[in-house]
Amino acid sequence: MTIAKIKSFTNYTFKAVSGKWLIAVIILFFAAEVQAQQRPNIIFVLADDMGYSDLSCYGNPVIKTPFLDKMAQKGVRETNYVVSSPACTPSRASLLTGRYASRMNLGIVIPPGSDLGLADQEVTIAEMLKGVGYKTAMIGKWHLGDHRPFNHPMAQGFDSYYGLLYSHDYRSPYVKTDTTLKIFRNHTPEVIKPADSSIVDLYTNEAIRYIRKQKKDKPFFLYLAHNMPHLPVAFASSKRNTGRSDGGHLGDVVEQLDASLAEIWSVLEKQGLADNTIFMFSSDNGPWIEFPSRMSGDGATKRWDAGTAGVFRGSKGQSYEGGVREPFIVYWKNHTPVGASVTSMVSNLDVLPTLAQWTNAPLPKGRTLDGQSISDVLLGKAPAHPKHREIYIVNNGICEAVKLGDWKYLEISGNNQNSGILSAPQGAKTELFNLSYDPSERTNVIEEYPEIAKQLKALFDKFPGKTEN
Repeated sequence: MTIAKIKSFTNYTFKAVSGKWLIAVIILFFAAEVQAQQRPNIIFVLADDMGYSDLSCYGNPVIKTPFLDKMAQKGVRETNYVVSSPACTPSRASLLTGRYASRMNLGIVIPPGSDLGLADQEVTIAEMLKGVGYKTAMIGKWHLGDHRPFNHPMAQGFDSYYGLLYSHDYRSPYVKTDTTLKIFRNHTPEVIKPADSSIVDLYTNEAIRYIRKQKKDKPFFLYLAHNMPHLPVAFASSKRNTGRSDGGHLGDVVEQLDASLAEIWSVLEKQGLADNTIFMFSSDNGPWIEFPSRMSGDGATKRWDAGTAGVFRGSKGQSYEGGVREPFIVYWKNHTPVGASVTSMVSNLDVLPTLAQWTNAPLPKGRTLDGQSISDVLLGKAPAHPKHREIYIVNNGICEAVKLGDWKYLEISGNNQNSGILSAPQGAKTELFNLSYDPSERTNVIEEYPEIAKQLKALFDKFPGKTEN
């Protein structure tokens, strides 16, 4: 509170109250003002189709990501963060609402013009934070509908929007569509058919402009959802970044992403906002290792352009760990422990309730949340493996797996073949894995542990993610 505000408030209050009541009123007013100023800013960066081991701090031996490495060293690096779906639309819906996407009838990836989209009654992180005084902005890829007015980011709690509504491959030769890709500013197209090589820089420049407008007395939430490194990446890096990495096209664009985040954070520091900003980084799903042949129709996309999942089995579009386990870096100065590597199971469903706790925001009313606050885990206040409710993995609208503690149970039908998969499991499979002993899911132990299989099968059959509140 400024001196001027105090004097103005005091002069007014003296006319209405006196003595101890005056002191009490001033204290309450001052406390409310301080609380508003102390609410942390939040920047959530979401990559697209990034593999678990596409960052050097997650084991990549070639691609250099010094900024994200530094944030992981200063904060928390989660090694058991999973998304609730191995595909774009449902994963993003769950992240923003804390709910299984099938509750919203968004269990599949939706194309431009689809009748499906994020419904009006859903409450996003942005809407939740606006309720406690946050300014909110989204920059980047939406992919949660475009057919109805309430499908748009600005109808879902964001004060402003700048970005592509879909992936940058919704064009020839990758997809047969009459859609023309546009970068929108709010509701107005601003860049028609943006070059792949321009997208990272456009988003970065927009994020920098936004941060330069922010003030210390008003908290903000920035959701920066990059299109990269979703394929194609052969033409994705800007001219000055082409050839910068020994990791080829993928390495070029991942290193450019990392450098762009360093630029954004530098501006945040110059604005004096970094010390009170929560930084989160992750991806929507795993790497598109088994991409369909249509993606190589440009004559430039190679198999190695897709990211890697490290020790994990599977790919985007599959419910094995390679499709759903993602990097998750969280840094909040003087709150997150320095250099912590956390192995506790958490999920993208947990982001909304955790931010609600950290910002003292009420949880959405009338919505069944599937996530839980992981504040104690991220702040180093919990044991190594705190109990977490079961987490379900939904693929192509069908529940395929449930995780509880170290165990994972899967039922995969050969009929559930995601259109983005080159090959899918043939015939039905029922599997059980201990992910601590066998993170690569190499050994199906369902016959050896019948009681655990029975317990997880019972949970699997109780999957709650039908369309409902």
